[in-house]
Amino acid sequence: MELYVVAAGVAVYLAVGAIYWGLGQRGAALRYFEDAVISLIFILVVQAIFSAASQVASLAGIEINLWSSLEVSKASATASRVFWNASRRAVDLIFFVEAEKAVLASTPLTAPLVSVLSGSTGWSLSELSLVAIVYMHFSFVSEVFSMISAYMLTIGSTLTPVPKLRKLGVSLLSLYISTSLAIVFSSQITCDALTKTRLPQAVNPADWVNIASIVGDAAVELGRVMTLSLVASALATIGGIGLASAFDSITVSVLKP
Repeated sequence: MELYVVAAGVAVYLAVGAIYWGLGQRGAALRYFEDAVISLIFILVVQAIFSAASQVASLAGIEINLWSSLEVSKASATASRVFWNASRRAVDLIFFVEAEKAVLASTPLTAPLVSVLSGSTGWSLSELSLVAIVYMHFSFVSEVFSMISAYMLTIGSTLTPVPKLRKLGVSLLSLYISTSLAIVFSSQITCDALTKTRLPQAVNPADWVNIASIVGDAAVELGRVMTLSLVASALATIGGIGLASAFDSITVSVLKP
């Protein structure tokens, strides 16, 4: 956990509390000191959730190391590249099939094979088109999240002690947690899927003959992880709402009422 993330929210309340203390308003100063403690507690809760998620994920063979907002930002940036590669893999496979169709259609002898190829790859091309679109947008979302995640943690933890802004603060924190976990999980399974698929080689005659099988296998594998990623995103949304409700119910008081 970076020092500046912890200090950013806590320092605001400590500074204001110090001012009130210097003015002799001890009661108001203590309330701001309490707010600093609350802000710190919420950051520690976030890290505890990430720690628990890491332990659970390791049992499933998935590595989730989100020990700081910097790690979250780096993981999201990496995920953006992984998702983009998945989108490009799908596009390249579609392009290869279409190129082969064009080659087959260029001569009367092989032209009848175009309909055979179209029939055998139709479903997989449709699936790959969906994969290309979904992962392209996953890449965009991950890139944006990598840039704003640290601010979400800092602002969220800073706003949680403020009664009128508490809901906004806990919403930012819950969105930060759920989105981070969903992105990292989706990135890892997508990266594994990319290692199990390959692009056919134009110089390899066997790939031209077996193109339907190659594209079909890729469509199944990429479609599988796309579905899991969409499910993870849906669960992250539901979990984020649940976390926001749970956070909002947390009451911390170090001062006697």
